[in-house]
Amino acid sequence: MNTPVSIVGIVATDPRLVQTGSSIPLCSFRVASSDRRYDRERQEWVPGETNWFTVSAFRTLAAHAHQSFAKGDRVIVSGRLRVRRWEANEKSGISVEIDADALGHDLRWGVSRFTKRHGSVEDDGPGRGGPEGGSGTEHRGGGADTGADDRPSGAQMSDGTGGGEVHGAELRGAELRGAELRGAELHGGSTEPRDEGPARRGAGPEQRSDGFLPAAV
Repeated sequence: MNTPVSIVGIVATDPRLVQTGSSIPLCSFRVASSDRRYDRERQEWVPGETNWFTVSAFRTLAAHAHQSFAKGDRVIVSGRLRVRRWEANEKSGISVEIDADALGHDLRWGVSRFTKRHGSVEDDGPGRGGPEGGSGTEHRGGGADTGADDRPSGAQMSDGTGGGEVHGAELRGAELRGAELRGAELHGGSTEPRDEGPARRGAGPEQRSDGFLPAAV
């Protein structure tokens, strides 16, 4: 499966910046995306089911995402959905991943400052996100103040839900499918996104207030 998809959600793990076997920058992090529904009995919007995604960005987009995002940031992700099965340590499951083509902060929840970096996208060469081509996003965000690039690099990250770890990135060769983030637990606990906030004015009953539909898994 390689389906175009756009989601909104919360960065659930600290972004990790590594390199593939062919020295292509790769930034990976988990995103929790929850839909919301209107509860007529309670007369308020309530959280719905939470879907978990592993997001991967490459090249310039990877470097910008690592500098711009931090755990807890509300983000918009546009890219291509991949669903694959994994087996590790006598466990198995299904991993839902997005190869990002574009990333940004969700400005309904805060203010983000954009800093254009001339020539950075052109240096990636033609193509969309992924190890074979460049990404079209130039983004330097606000949100949480991340300071310098002092986030630990490495391959392990926990989605903070008490439901397992993402054991990766085992980088096998130059292909993305060499960025195997093994052992990912899909529904890691019951963590709900924070600061759901008031419903958007004019949103009707039984509709989502954010205007996006989470990818069906």
